[in-house]
Amino acid sequence: MTHLKMTARYDVPIEKAFELVADYKRYPEWNASFAEIDKVSGPTEQVGTNFHTIMKVFGRRIEGSMEVAEVQKPRLLKLMGTGIEGGKLTMVNRLMPAGTGTDFEIEADYELPASILGQIADKLFVEKTVERDLRHSLENFKALVETKERVLV
Repeated sequence: MTHLKMTARYDVPIEKAFELVADYKRYPEWNASFAEIDKVSGPTEQVGTNFHTIMKVFGRRIEGSMEVAEVQKPRLLKLMGTGIEGGKLTMVNRLMPAGTGTDFEIEADYELPASILGQIADKLFVEKTVERDLRHSLENFKALVETKERVLV
């Protein structure tokens, strides 16, 4: 299993950051690994809620499902997923107050479908791609969460 962890600071209150983290349908807007999210089975902040995913990994679209495994609003959201080809993903989103802003830590543990070639490809190519996508996701998240909403006059 491969483990990655990154943190970024955002100039917004923790509640606003959590609101975006818990809105799964918006994941494709900021998380570079998610191409599509649909079929959300229940409230986004409820353990046991699941949803259908199409993820982008190393140029491939991988279909699967994710389930909410743990929620501690507004500080933690843990998701666990499986791909139809057998891959696994655990994603832990941690939010911590940082002055008037928020530190957002994403921790991802993933396992490609079991094969020697999959393990070799992961170490040679996939891990670096996932790490780059994770960094890009944090940048996208910043652009969305720090955007001021327009006030109509």
